[in-house]
Amino acid sequence: MRRELPPLDMHAHIETGIAPYELERLGAVVFVATRDADDFEHTLNRSDRVTVWGLGCHPGVASALAGFNVERYTELIQRTPYLGEVGLDGAAKTDMKVQTKTFRSILVLAAQTPRLVSVHSKRATAPVLDIIAECGASGVILHWWLGTVDQTAEALQLGCHFSVNRSMDCRRLRNAGVPLTRLLPETDHPAGNRGGSGLRQPGWTSDVEVAVAEAYGVSPGEVRAQFWATLAALSCSLGLDDFFPRPVRAMLAVARGRGR
Repeated sequence: MRRELPPLDMHAHIETGIAPYELERLGAVVFVATRDADDFEHTLNRSDRVTVWGLGCHPGVASALAGFNVERYTELIQRTPYLGEVGLDGAAKTDMKVQTKTFRSILVLAAQTPRLVSVHSKRATAPVLDIIAECGASGVILHWWLGTVDQTAEALQLGCHFSVNRSMDCRRLRNAGVPLTRLLPETDHPAGNRGGSGLRQPGWTSDVEVAVAEAYGVSPGEVRAQFWATLAALSCSLGLDDFFPRPVRAMLAVARGRGR
């Protein structure tokens, strides 16, 4: 009998005080993007079995940028396989020079200490790509990517992956040449799953699986298997398996036997 893997959500926002059992009831493996180091530190004593908490510094949050400290992040990065949410936001009121300096510092750190990195690029796709190319970080996952066809091609050359939610048009990425093996699912809860008929909760990416399946001409089951295979390959290449909770490590091991 084949072991069924649960839905995967690579980018969601959840309050850090929620009980672990409430997250287990979602029936999914969820990567939670925090907005700053203080939020992340609130998660360090948690005992989650299927939730991965990220170390973030959101470019649109002034207090996160003001509180950024390289030494602190260098220490905290040892406690997680996932950095998020980080990046640039051309629509935010925060100073772009400060955003850029902070994002560059984080990617330099990620190049030295490889991690999965969920990157925000709203109205800043070109400078985000420039900094990725400059710093040479691996494991970059472009969250809610809206770059041009040429920029998408550049992102592929840089080794980036793309996380997609139900508010996005998956066919746009397919038409830009993004293979299924470079896609991962997200909800971006609560912003990215406000529309549609599916459940509005972290981890509910079944509708994303259906949309990707329709865009790429495969079944939703194949899409989920590939999402997991992609994450498993990334985790292996970056040497991150030991950072995950034991049940998630077991799922990654199962996933390595699947995929297209």
